Amino acid sequence: MQSYDVRRLSEIAYDADNGVTAELSVVVPLYNYADVVIEALNSVVEQDLTAVSAIVVDDASTDRGGEQAARFLAQHSERFATARVVRHHRNQGLSMARNSGIAWSSEPYLFMLDADNRLRSPALSRLLAALQCSGAAFGYSQLRWFGEEDGIGVADVWDPARLSTGNYIDAMALIRRDALLAAGGYATLADDHGWEDYDLWCRFAELGFDGVFLPELLCEYRVHGASMLRSRTNDHFDALMAEMRLRHPALLCSSVVGVNP
Repeated sequence: MQSYDVRRLSEIAYDADNGVTAELSVVVPLYNYADVVIEALNSVVEQDLTAVSAIVVDDASTDRGGEQAARFLAQHSERFATARVVRHHRNQGLSMARNSGIAWSSEPYLFMLDADNRLRSPALSRLLAALQCSGAAFGYSQLRWFGEEDGIGVADVWDPARLSTGNYIDAMALIRRDALLAAGGYATLADDHGWEDYDLWCRFAELGFDGVFLPELLCEYRVHGASMLRSRTNDHFDALMAEMRLRHPALLCSSVVGVNP
């Protein structure tokens, strides 16, 4: 991933710097979630970390969600070390929105928070401590589902071999910037149906990176008609799985049978 090229896809819509150094930035990809993005951002405000940054990547939304995010960040500017909204000139998809967040930020740890999801306190401080103590490349927790369905996710301890039976780690994870750059950022897959996180975990496994799992309900995944949980249908599964096997033949082989959120 070349930061210069990625940054050319967007322009800064809002930028604030309190002159405080933060170790961690929350990256919020946003596309037409004006109705819920404030919930996501407010969940960052409510974290117990003293210094945290936030960057919202508006992927050419048509519902003014980026403007709402900018207003919210301005109203809570004292809470963030730095806060930024960048807007893509045209829609690029979820992977490129995340890559833009990586490119426009500078903090050594990045948390990926989609605009329709939420954090529970103290998610960020717990995950940051876990990474710093373990030396792992990324950390993640168990999920609570909310919205149209209630439930608990399927996350478990990091085991690269388990990836051959499907994805069990959500995109909501705290990741070291160095690890993201070493892996080349998020890939743009041929069929954009939310498997970019699965692809990233596969590349981390191939690079020999470790992950750390916290068996706590620190993140909340919103289930609704447009969420990845609902949109992963059998119509797309075969094509997606074929692409994943081509990308990671040694890791996945032919034994993958399902992908979970």
